[in-house]
Amino acid sequence: MMFFISVINTYAQWPQWRGPLRDGISKETNLLKVWPAEGPRLLWSVDTVGDGFSSTAIQNNMVYTTGKRDSVEILTALDLQGNLKWQKIYGRASKEKDWPQARCTPTVYKNKVYAVSVFGDIACFDGKNGNIDWKMAAHEKFEGKGYVSPGIAESPLIVDDKLIITPCGNRTTVVALNRLTGKTLWTSESINDTSGYTSPVLLPAQNKKVIFTSTKNNDLLIDGNNGKIIWKEKNFSADPLIPLVNNNQIYFPGGYKRGGKYCSWDDELKNRSITWQDTVGANVLGGAILLNNKIVVSGNSRGLLCLDVNTGKILSHYDRISYCTMIVADNMIYSYEDRTGKVSLLRMNGNNFELVSSFKVTEGAGPRIAHMSLANGLLFIRHGKVLMAYDLKKQS
Repeated sequence: MMFFISVINTYAQWPQWRGPLRDGISKETNLLKVWPAEGPRLLWSVDTVGDGFSSTAIQNNMVYTTGKRDSVEILTALDLQGNLKWQKIYGRASKEKDWPQARCTPTVYKNKVYAVSVFGDIACFDGKNGNIDWKMAAHEKFEGKGYVSPGIAESPLIVDDKLIITPCGNRTTVVALNRLTGKTLWTSESINDTSGYTSPVLLPAQNKKVIFTSTKNNDLLIDGNNGKIIWKEKNFSADPLIPLVNNNQIYFPGGYKRGGKYCSWDDELKNRSITWQDTVGANVLGGAILLNNKIVVSGNSRGLLCLDVNTGKILSHYDRISYCTMIVADNMIYSYEDRTGKVSLLRMNGNNFELVSSFKVTEGAGPRIAHMSLANGLLFIRHGKVLMAYDLKKQS
């Protein structure tokens, strides 16, 4: 998957939604393999980032996240010690009493930070001082439709110098903007669908820059060079939120009472086939991770499940953890449970889960559905208005 080197400068950072490759995997090593009984050291916590479900992006020793405060959305920049460097309003003000919390994870590339508001506004910031280089009411400009009331949840993708977003409306479906100016580089054709909650990912097929994304009713492959829709098909899941890419294959976690599907495309990207299906009713907000040729997925009441990537066979399950988000670092699994606030560290012993350590997050309020981030030896956890950083570095 080295095609992504031109997109991300270093694997040691966490510059976008779900990490360098949007797969929940960190390449960091030399992390604690066992935590103290009270958990790893809480380095700092702040409650000034606004309310939201967004994760953090970390690049160049800076931490970025979005949040809702009063009637606006804000983008916050902190250093690795938790000190506020700058905080800027982006998007538009809302008079709605119950307008949704911020949910876009910023994307950082070459000292520029990109964020999408719940209303589909997009802005480009200077990562050092927070100055806005350009902004756009993209949802209106491209006549987007759908999901405005619950709030847009897309985290933008950068492919080379193209910023990829999915307005999804009457004029177009997916759009590429010049990341430095906001100028439109290409627009795909409209498929007359409404937007979903999926953030686009790269599919490494035949060394092409192919973008995969889902709208409310369709899955799409798009040529990253010109915006041509290469392939379109009705999506497999009613909740196509977090696809897991593995080369030219994708695992789609199944939602409530629906199984997941592992799919692949032919060499010409014309047809998709189902390699296998499972019976896992997954926590669709938690996603899945790939570890040592196994897929780990967060089931709802069934807990964590380990699936064989080649057959989909359930190899094991662990019923003490459920309704969680997950990331992987140094061959260890980190989980964060929505219902309990428990953060756990697990390893795979063969095909079986082995709980190593756990602790409970007590700060913050509301749903615990923001995905964790890991960079510079720090684990970042968001709970509502509170952002916390835990020190995972081994002590010399």
